[in-house]
Amino acid sequence: MLRIRIGRFHPENICYSFCTMWASLITFVLLGCLLLWFFAWQRGSQLAVGIAIGIAAVLIGGPIIRSAYHFDHIPVWAPALPFALIALTLFGFGLLAWFWGEE
Repeated sequence: MLRIRIGRFHPENICYSFCTMWASLITFVLLGCLLLWFFAWQRGSQLAVGIAIGIAAVLIGGPIIRSAYHFDHIPVWAPALPFALIALTLFGFGLLAWFWGEE
């Protein structure tokens, strides 16, 4: 008689495996972003300064926004807010390019 043994694959082990996989993935992504920022900083790029300002804004604004909203009930406008902010930012850059454009 052929018996299939699942011996060491318990739900606890599988859950732990997924948790460590996500932690590893997040760590590798963050290290990759840090490496890209380091290369941009070496070249003296304005991109590195913009990334640093963006990270500082997120580190300061994140806890403030998190403490202001209790997401028991998510407002209707909240999921669309990032897309609206990007659209308004691009519109503003378009206006600046139009007014400051070459003659």
